Amino acid sequence: MFASQAVKALPDLSLDLSDPSDWEAAPLRTIQYDLDVTAVATDPVSGLLAVGTSRGTVHLYGSAGVQYKLRITEPAGLRVKLLQFAVSVHKLLCIDDHNRLHVWDLTVPERPALQRITGFGQPVHAILTSPSHTHAFIALGDGEIKTYDLLCSRISPYTMPNQWRLYEKKSLASELSLVGAPGSDVIIDISIHPRDLNLLFVVYEGGVLVSDLKEQNTVRAFELILSPGAPGGSGFHAKDVLLPRRLQATALAIHPSGHILAVGYSDGTIGFWALEDEDKPLALRTIDSSGDEDLSAIDSVKLEETLSAPQKHPAEPPREPIFKLAWSGFPNSSDPRGGDTVLTVLGGATIDSPSGVTALLFPPLHPPAPPNPTSPKHAGAAPVLHPETRAAMCEALVVKDVYTYATAGPVQDFLLFSRTTPHFSGHYDPSTILITSDSDVPEARISEAFEFPPPIFMGSPESPSGQQTASGDAQAADETEPGNALADELAMTLQAMSVSDEARPARLPPYLWSVLGEQLVKVDKYGYEELVRDKLVPIDGEVAFPVKGGLAWSEDHEGLMKLIKLQPHRILIAHLRDLSIQFLDTSPHLLVSTGVEAPLTSSFPSPIPRLTIELAPLLIDHSLGLSHIGTNPAQYDPRLSKERVDTVYFAPEALECAVVLRSGAVILHRLDAPTDEGSFGQKTLPDEELVSLAHIRPRGGLRYSPAFGVKPQQSRGLVTACALADVGFLAIAYSSGSLLVIDLRGPRVIHRREPDAHGSGFLHKHSDAEPIVSLAWTCCGASTDPQVRLRLICSATSGATSIYTLAQREPSTWSVTQPALVIDAPARPIPGGCFVLDAKTGAPCRGDRKGLAAVLQADGAADAGRKVIFVAAGAKGVRCTLNIDGERIAKVDWGSKAGAVQHVEVVTHSDSSALVAFTGTGNALIYSLPHLEHIHTLPLPPSNSSDPPSADDTGDFATHTPFPTPAGISLRPLLSTELHTLLAHRRTGPYALPLVDLAYGRGAVPPQPQPVSLGPPSVMGSVLGYIGSLSAASAGEQIDLLLAGPDRPVPPSPTRKTQGARPGPGAGGGATSQASVAAAAAGMSSGVADLYNRLGTALNERGEMLGDLQQSMDSLEQGSKSMVEQAKRLAAQQGVKSWFGF
Repeated sequence: MFASQAVKALPDLSLDLSDPSDWEAAPLRTIQYDLDVTAVATDPVSGLLAVGTSRGTVHLYGSAGVQYKLRITEPAGLRVKLLQFAVSVHKLLCIDDHNRLHVWDLTVPERPALQRITGFGQPVHAILTSPSHTHAFIALGDGEIKTYDLLCSRISPYTMPNQWRLYEKKSLASELSLVGAPGSDVIIDISIHPRDLNLLFVVYEGGVLVSDLKEQNTVRAFELILSPGAPGGSGFHAKDVLLPRRLQATALAIHPSGHILAVGYSDGTIGFWALEDEDKPLALRTIDSSGDEDLSAIDSVKLEETLSAPQKHPAEPPREPIFKLAWSGFPNSSDPRGGDTVLTVLGGATIDSPSGVTALLFPPLHPPAPPNPTSPKHAGAAPVLHPETRAAMCEALVVKDVYTYATAGPVQDFLLFSRTTPHFSGHYDPSTILITSDSDVPEARISEAFEFPPPIFMGSPESPSGQQTASGDAQAADETEPGNALADELAMTLQAMSVSDEARPARLPPYLWSVLGEQLVKVDKYGYEELVRDKLVPIDGEVAFPVKGGLAWSEDHEGLMKLIKLQPHRILIAHLRDLSIQFLDTSPHLLVSTGVEAPLTSSFPSPIPRLTIELAPLLIDHSLGLSHIGTNPAQYDPRLSKERVDTVYFAPEALECAVVLRSGAVILHRLDAPTDEGSFGQKTLPDEELVSLAHIRPRGGLRYSPAFGVKPQQSRGLVTACALADVGFLAIAYSSGSLLVIDLRGPRVIHRREPDAHGSGFLHKHSDAEPIVSLAWTCCGASTDPQVRLRLICSATSGATSIYTLAQREPSTWSVTQPALVIDAPARPIPGGCFVLDAKTGAPCRGDRKGLAAVLQADGAADAGRKVIFVAAGAKGVRCTLNIDGERIAKVDWGSKAGAVQHVEVVTHSDSSALVAFTGTGNALIYSLPHLEHIHTLPLPPSNSSDPPSADDTGDFATHTPFPTPAGISLRPLLSTELHTLLAHRRTGPYALPLVDLAYGRGAVPPQPQPVSLGPPSVMGSVLGYIGSLSAASAGEQIDLLLAGPDRPVPPSPTRKTQGARPGPGAGGGATSQASVAAAAAGMSSGVADLYNRLGTALNERGEMLGDLQQSMDSLEQGSKSMVEQAKRLAAQQGVKSWFGF
């Protein structure tokens, strides 16, 4: 075929991109989504959050840009079992699936350092640290507890044997206990007394033991044995209800005062024990027990009725075990014993109950002073809990209110974020609760966060919201003028009506999202500024997520930061599992930083919360016909809906957003749409396909609101293609072959194409009935119609392409001219694979404002002679045509070796354009325009994604790695999104991961909480050495000396250097002994190494001096061995006996 002079005269549009060296593919940044969460931890002092995953990574998150990935190595990829911050030395502890302890020093600037990996040779069941000393307790599978020195990075000599075995041995000898069940000596958890570091609580399956670290003995044993006839959590229908039963302990929490224990059991009950009374629990209840019910008491009447007529008393469904407990206090009382408290419970619900985490509100623990004892006590005898004190403690355990944080799936864990202090196990005065639960995908977790405590708990005078609220309100009411009483009462009523009892969700950071799909969009400067305007304005109904701390910066050694301003702005649009659309700013401008003095001020990517689109309210409304909800919409949970977002289309100039749902509905959202305050109800639109949604208004603070929707119809089928123009038009194609063209100004349907089953010819029937799979808007002329017009290009599966022309008949009135222009294009068109380019400059001819201006300028006559190139790509190849329906310029086949082409894009750089085809084999085929000469086959960075990439015309593209899912599961959440570029020469520098200082802004550790008396503040006294066992000022140091032993190396105390970083808030003033501990920890790695080097040199010299004595020592070797073995046996026997005084 010979080319005409018009084709030969076309300029080469790819001059500056025709050399293979111009192309270089490279990764820019990976956006990680933590779906496989296995452990979480937070540090209230620094504000950091640590997230462990099943793939052997630990992610650290803090302030803007602060993000760091730690990896488990040797071998890599091991599951993270446990995470714990060592607040006193600012280190992170991790237990992996091989039961090894990893210790990272977070005080090292730029990059945290792995200090030590320590194995224990057996399973690790729990790990515990204290903010007041520098040791960690490691609970092992054999019931033994090791101690680890965090300053010297070694296992300390202090070891606790399996106390439960010793306890059972002593109890059986005195006939005080049942025969131990197998596994009763397995450690479940360990905890330190919140106000006495000398007391360690060890939760075994058989019960809870309290150990005195200094005296090395067990001082309390809380073993729950139900008497015959006591219902417990299994009720009177239990088969062994007439037998004594020992309940298996599963969890522990300690009241902030330190005087009450809450012990969770395997039958779903919670036993409340007084620290001063190990003989009988104060109460045994479930999470839904009423009043002062005690399930450890025997109700002979109910027992007899149930056993005699079980059919009249149906049994309750079985309960879950209590998996986790957390007891929170609040600064809501002037009494040192505290005010209202909240016990957070994971588990304990019946198996048919909805999933969630339960919060129980308890009144203050304020027992009165007991009367003076009338009978003298023996010297050395432990005080007995007075009956009146016991009764007052029982009253403090009557639940005032209950709230359940509902989740979509079974809850795996929760984490409380304390506002101020790491003491009290990090549960004191929490502001937020983070909940991880199961999803529809095995091993994938859903993260949700809510305010804590729930608002329903904030009504009482000593509730967690603050102290003496009611008295203050009453006093204000007394001082109000009579004339204003009615207005004040009305205001209070309106405020009460506006406050919901439901806990507000906390806005999660992107790394905790459950993302199902994303697309990359380029926007111009003006559109970007409009999108990010006022993005930090609060949004009604949600709270901030409390993660902060650290500092992040980049070093600009190559001077690339100054080039960032030349790069375009980009937005990543993500649709989530909860039927929301989220916008993320991925512009490289966020990465501007020239050193520690000019740190990052924003995270990357940076969410734009006010652009959130919430689709759940549309499903509740019956307008679209999608609602399957009964009479109570308030109970609707979008997390349980089967509806999904299929695709999101965005107009980068008009900033409108069209969402296609899997059901076939299409919803258009507008930015900052004006609301008619005086209108109520729903407007009626003239077309039956359209329904107005303007009456459904978004939450206050959200900027996108629904305008209208296109109702799904079974006769049309599902949506196969959609195109949204920047000039106010929307085209939708369906699987039946139907096509709708909508003018958004009405809105109204200006064109309908229905499949004609009675066409006059075979070709006509086939082209009308087959679905359209590609739609594109353009403003250009054609060979048969040179005038510039607004046109819609519709490509069917066979390659038959219809071009519809829109004309303005009168002001603001548009219509589609008939008939459509039909041309031939490659079969099986690639979605988004149609482009119209200016034949002279290569500029795209889109359906945008510039193109519409050319159309409206004397009806397009001014640009009538402008030539365009129509590029159409299909599954087998691509072709270029002059003026859409004119002469063919070039055609090329992809070739069988290239693999399936997934996506095509016209990339523009330096006023040159080239066609890039992304293949499924991981290559990019690059062709010149308009003659389609092959320039280069570019290998792309490895990717685990099978989905088409999302690209823009700058050469940047995004690939997505889905979470591994078994066959048969359609839900595929994203594990990560990888940003890449095809033009890496001036792209990679700013995208390099920043340096971090995780200790920046970290304040001083608060002092250890002081013991409080069980009675009023004027009455002193307690038991178990709770008061006065260790001096308050040096309690932590005494524990360290006790656990580390006399041979503990003394580390040096160098001054921490932080690259000239500014002092953080709270870093100065109020420094205690913890400051010296932190300073010692900062240089521990090098200090300990130098110390051991000096010791090694000294030992070598000593070995040479003793070499002459070796022969004389040989004769004593055998006798020495026997003496050592005998001494070890005697020492072991004495150490074991000392725990129980044998």
